[in-house]
Amino acid sequence: MNIRSFLAVTLLSLSAWATSANAQVFVGSWTVDQGPSWSGSPPNGPLAYTGQEAAALLFGGNASDYYISTIDNNPLNINHMAWYDVIGVGENLFAENYFNKYLGQYYGPTSGYNCCGQDFANINAASAYVSDNTSGLTNYAFRVTAVPEPETYAMMLAGLGLLGFAARRRKAKAAV
Repeated sequence: MNIRSFLAVTLLSLSAWATSANAQVFVGSWTVDQGPSWSGSPPNGPLAYTGQEAAALLFGGNASDYYISTIDNNPLNINHMAWYDVIGVGENLFAENYFNKYLGQYYGPTSGYNCCGQDFANINAASAYVSDNTSGLTNYAFRVTAVPEPETYAMMLAGLGLLGFAARRRKAKAAV
């Protein structure tokens, strides 16, 4: 085996190693109303969070590190949804990354918002972590971790085997 073949096999093994599946690990849960009070930061209200942003705030990391579910803490039941409180409306179920913030940041305004009912659910600011009119709505957070697939391990072992074969062959040639 020449050096070019060796490098090709090694690069193929390394690229296969980099390709991986995702595993979800339950890290914790929170209820929407555990967040800051909506009336505590006039005039714009507190910061608003998507489900994923709330998980990153509470458990560390980045929003993209998380999947959210409203069902339970079983990774097989992840529904990529989160409970939100919508100002002037109350509880709503939206996608884990639903983004509707007053001035792009806040759960507000604390006065002059549209009220009331489902018609305003997509108009008013929403947050998955704010103390307003909801209680007991639980969001479950799962950290997404990369886990190599079995095929990746097989390719890496094959590459290492070829490395060993090439080294043995080179040693045998040197002895002749």
